[in-house]
Amino acid sequence: MTAQPPPPPDPDAGLGRLVEDDDSLDLGMDETIDAGSASLAEPHPMASTLDAAPQRDRVVVLGRTRAGKTIYLSRLYEHCWKGDGPIRIEAHDGKTHLHLLSIVEEMQEHRRWPAATGGNRWLDLHVTYRGQSVTMVSLDYPGEVFRKAFVEQEENDDTRELVDHVRRAAAVLLLMDPRVLATGRVGEAADDDFGMVQAMRYVRSLPGGDRVPIALVLTKIDENADLLRHHGKLRGFAHRFCGNLMRTVPGLRVFGVAAVRSRRDALGRLVPDLDRPPRGLTGPLEHCLGVMLESRLTEQRRVASQAMQERLQREERIAAVEERRSDRFWLWVNLLLVAGVAVMGVLAWVIVRASR
Repeated sequence: MTAQPPPPPDPDAGLGRLVEDDDSLDLGMDETIDAGSASLAEPHPMASTLDAAPQRDRVVVLGRTRAGKTIYLSRLYEHCWKGDGPIRIEAHDGKTHLHLLSIVEEMQEHRRWPAATGGNRWLDLHVTYRGQSVTMVSLDYPGEVFRKAFVEQEENDDTRELVDHVRRAAAVLLLMDPRVLATGRVGEAADDDFGMVQAMRYVRSLPGGDRVPIALVLTKIDENADLLRHHGKLRGFAHRFCGNLMRTVPGLRVFGVAAVRSRRDALGRLVPDLDRPPRGLTGPLEHCLGVMLESRLTEQRRVASQAMQERLQREERIAAVEERRSDRFWLWVNLLLVAGVAVMGVLAWVIVRASR
């Protein structure tokens, strides 16, 4: 008798057990997902072929409603501001600093999740990594704006701001809730499937977009540990539910993150538990920063090499000119010597003739 595969876990059952069971889940931080397809050969409709290369000055965090953008950004900032890890993040102004840390404080002291983002909010951050500095300008926005921009392709001030934000991406973190991907309604899944594909097609279609690092971040892995295990952990889950995105972004990196762990309170409600450390928090950003800095160093080496070649070519041209000048000088010297000898010979002949 052929063994049947186990049924998928009930998304609403056993959540308390799942929350406690994620530590053994292998995050596979070095996994590379590659479907080997060239599905983006044609430019995206939003990308004009006449566009110059955009100014890439920001790390973009994308995700639908309740994908965990606000929690991820605030916990990442708190961790990299207070911690002593390889990444250091500092807000450019006190208002942003207080905003991010107050979100973490609210979860810590009152055991409640932050309210959904109500409007676009710029987060200007200064990131230091491996002795190099990078400006990270992230836009925390309502998930509905993402749907209007990349699924419904509606144009208004908010969507234009988001599209321009994506256009200037130096790196992209795609935050997705595995439960929505696996069990969400068509409308919810469309944001993470169709919408993300369109957004990444747009990035790749722009000049230099093929070099922008993109990380797929599966959030809330503490709540979704059994769901991920059932589908083959991170790699298997991505192959099962993110196939179109993988074909859009060959070599896509996938990460698992629990920015804020969860637990059940006395009333059975799911509440934030900041007493337990986050999992995989800095991995996606560290990957993107590493690629960005390596690209920067490669460009610096290319510019330095080009400058060296141009200097050598100038020196060769100068040397050739000097050599031609030297050749002309000695040519005239030789001609004058020959002429002098000839004149002296003629004079000698005249003198000899005159003395006879």
